[in-house]
Amino acid sequence: MQNKESIKFFLGLAFLGLGTWKIYERFVLDKDISTLQLVGSFFLVGLGLYRAFEYLKNKNQEPKA
Repeated sequence: MQNKESIKFFLGLAFLGLGTWKIYERFVLDKDISTLQLVGSFFLVGLGLYRAFEYLKNKNQEPKA
């Protein structure tokens, strides 16, 4: 079970990084991207934050052996 949770956490970090990069390209580098890509980028950032939050919440609830 721990391996599955770790994979979800690292996928969340990847989603967070990808979404953040596309938002950075749009607003800082003034690169023209489609509205659909921008909406998808915000979705990826939200999903990444959710996955990271869930991982940390579940990690703190696990009993210490």
